[in-house]
Amino acid sequence: MSLILYQFTNTEINNEKASDYEAKSMLYLVGMRPDSDEVELIIVDCFNDVNGASESFSKIWDIQSKNYAYFPPAKIGESLYTLYDNYISSIDFAEYILFCPPLKDEYLNDPSVNYYSYNNIKEKTQKRIENKLLSIIKDKHNISEPPLFIDFLEKVKFYQDTHSKSEYIKKVSGFENTSIIENKIYDNIFNEIRNIQSSLKNSYIEGKVIKLPEEVLKFNRHITKVQIHTMIISKLVGIEVFSYEGIPFPFYPYTMNIGDIDDIEDLVQDCKANLSRAFFDKNSNIHFWKVVECIIEQVHLKDEKRIEAVLDALLTNIKTIPKYLDKTSLIYLISLLMTGKKNVN
Repeated sequence: MSLILYQFTNTEINNEKASDYEAKSMLYLVGMRPDSDEVELIIVDCFNDVNGASESFSKIWDIQSKNYAYFPPAKIGESLYTLYDNYISSIDFAEYILFCPPLKDEYLNDPSVNYYSYNNIKEKTQKRIENKLLSIIKDKHNISEPPLFIDFLEKVKFYQDTHSKSEYIKKVSGFENTSIIENKIYDNIFNEIRNIQSSLKNSYIEGKVIKLPEEVLKFNRHITKVQIHTMIISKLVGIEVFSYEGIPFPFYPYTMNIGDIDDIEDLVQDCKANLSRAFFDKNSNIHFWKVVECIIEQVHLKDEKRIEAVLDALLTNIKTIPKYLDKTSLIYLISLLMTGKKNVN
């Protein structure tokens, strides 16, 4: 008889009240942690509310997301249960994080930090948290002495959400000048990502079992970081950057002396391929975002309509241009962003 590694229980179809917070925790994993570059995909409502995973599943982050307006110690203890259950499971998660609203200052030794360990919680509050958590564990597992209880408390982390929806999108995009796009655009992008995240729950996996963590992919409850980044950049510039059909109108003058239609199509395909290489290559991705930011600033804030002027500003202000982006590819990208401008205004 084969060993069951993990059984999914207490999964949700949807929960409107929690969906904003779960989307925030997903974006937190993707773009707001020192190790976010290791996160390659997000898993929704399987092991927990949200999980991040590296490409090979060698590292998995575990997040329980709670958005309580009233969050006393007993509720905190209750909220830690799924994280504890995962801690004693056969899967070795890299981190166990409770993503929550700010706790009361009176509960904390240092209220100024947003990400902290259990020892930042005052002892009298800890006792009330532990009493509730212990009672739930004993009841659900029918045991008198929960294993690894203290070990879990030493490992669990707390992240207090103090950001607006738009701030999460800004952080993931990595734009330094976040004012180049109106906040309502960032909010709309967040809402679209939240809706996609919620739609991933529209399947029934209760009671399903897996033997290896990566087998969770067969349930199609995941989204990749690349998909999230691609959506954000396409929405920010008002156009599908990597799958745009046709030739952007501002790019036409640069095709006049190319040759026949086949040559022009080859040129456009080369530009698209170069954009994709620059965006999807981990070594140049951050520089690609900076290039896009600079173009958006020229086109949206300064209302620059001359491609050569935008290109000059770009080459002057951006020290590192991705190696894949030659002059023609940059002109094509500028043309795309000019074409998409009307869609984000």
